[in-house]
This record gives sequence, C-alpha cells and structure tokens, in this order.
Amino acid sequence: MLGRRDPQQSLFSVQNLPHRVAADSFYGRMAAVSDVLFNDEDLKALYAPSNGRPSLPPSLLCGVLLLQFHDDVSDDEAVQRLQFDLGWKVALNLPTDFAGFNPSSLTYFRRRLVEHGRNVMPLTTSSP
Repeated sequence: MLGRRDPQQSLFSVQNLPHRVAADSFYGRMAAVSDVLFNDEDLKALYAPSNGRPSLPPSLLCGVLLLQFHDDVSDDEAVQRLQFDLGWKVALNLPTDFAGFNPSSLTYFRRRLVEHGRNVMPLTTSSP
C-alpha cells in the first residue's frame, strides 16, 4: 500500500530551525523544488491499492536516490546521511530527528521501479 508523506510539520522540522545549508547549494535548491519533483501520487501504480502495510513514501525514496547519485554513496552510506547529514535533511525536508530506515528498502524500491518499467539512475558515475 502506498505510503505518503505527512504534511504536518514536526517541531524538529529542519525548515523551522536555523541552519547553515546555503539556499543556492545543491541541497538548498533541491529543498526548494522537492515537492514539485517528487510526488507520492506519481508512483501509486507501483503499489497495491488497499492491502498491506503502508510503504515508505516513494517521494522520499526518489529523493534519496537522487542524493545518492549526486554524492556517489552506497545504500548504507545514504541511510547514514539521512540520519546525520543536515544537507540531506534540508534537501528532503526531513525533521532533524528522522530515524532513517533499513538500506534494503532502497534495493527493493529500485527493483520495484525496474519491474514497472520506470527508469532508474545508475548508482555510480563513470568518467569517459
């Protein structure tokens, strides 16, 4: 079942706290447009409509995949950055107390994208 982001902001929402992530940095620019780039409803066809427990929001997972590609990190490192990197929290509009999730969720999400014919970014960059 499709999980959705909670529109209710947390007391620990990074937007409510002063931070030093520059608005013109990659992370700051991503934060400004993340609600336009990633929408849970865009990927609802990938999920069962009524059974099962709610998934992690696909908008969050898409954002993590983009940041993972940008920073060229593994699934384990990506989840660690979700927990501890303020730039990632700003880019994904996450609260500072976000607990993260199991790195295997990224593997399953990429598999789900491939099974449903969605394009998936490569995990690492290669130079010509």
